[in-house]
Amino acid sequence: MFDLERVTAELHRELGAVREERPGVRHAGLVTQLRLAGEVGVHDGRTTILAEFDAPAPALRMRSELGALHGRGGMRAEVVTAGGTTLRYQLRVTAPGADLARATGLVDRIGRPVHGLPPAVVAAGPAVAAGVWRGALIARGRIVRPAGRIRLVVSCSGPAVVLALVGAARGLGVLAAPQETVTGHRVVVRDPDSAESLLRSVGAPGVAEALGRVPAVPREPSAADGSLQTVNAHRAATAAAATAERVRLALQVLGADVAPHLRETALLRLEHPSLSLAELGRLADPPLTKDTVAGRLRRLVRLSGVAGPDED
Repeated sequence: MFDLERVTAELHRELGAVREERPGVRHAGLVTQLRLAGEVGVHDGRTTILAEFDAPAPALRMRSELGALHGRGGMRAEVVTAGGTTLRYQLRVTAPGADLARATGLVDRIGRPVHGLPPAVVAAGPAVAAGVWRGALIARGRIVRPAGRIRLVVSCSGPAVVLALVGAARGLGVLAAPQETVTGHRVVVRDPDSAESLLRSVGAPGVAEALGRVPAVPREPSAADGSLQTVNAHRAATAAAATAERVRLALQVLGADVAPHLRETALLRLEHPSLSLAELGRLADPPLTKDTVAGRLRRLVRLSGVAGPDED
């Protein structure tokens, strides 16, 4: 059986074993981990850094990288355990002055926090983009399998980070999509070829090969119900195709002015024009109810002013 937690842990282990020598790439990975797993600030004339992980190895590696890349006199760093429903490992760093905070790029020259990733990291080339994604996957990346399809997911601290990761993926020739859920923001890599390419780019070829060997879980066929089911299926398929066309027009009309969750559902409909609303809901990540899918499509079409009957 395919164990998602085990493969995700193997992904983190393989990425943590990568030995990167280029300082700019190492810095990009470190900064991305800090942005996703912690916070950097200046308080009472001292730099404070707090980052939290679900395993000790990434916390220890971050402590080592901070010292190697941006170590300052008087810097103190410790890894401690934090209680709760699950055991967590926290890296706590303090250093005199604001030099360490500014060196990370997550605090500007006058002490203000930088949203997203530092501009110098975002504007760098594909090599640095690989470092960004390596850090993102170590900090908050996981492998999921909704509806039998393997996906890479990174939970993000805000939309600015999402945009930075989507742009970094594009620099690597990988298709990544933003996704907003009720619990926060994240980036999803759905396409199997993109997922494999990304994993190899960041230094996880073993996991890439393992995922490539995982067979897709077939969708359970619905029970046959004679001619009535045939008629109903034809009617549903016709309605779905009509909705797909209206959704296509709605996206063209609205352009960039589409909420991420509406765009996500619309693209699912366009990708699978013959599936029922319930089936589309099962393909969503996270899964949605039939009514939620229908409501999002109706809202999209209504916002665009494209007329047409609703899909049941």
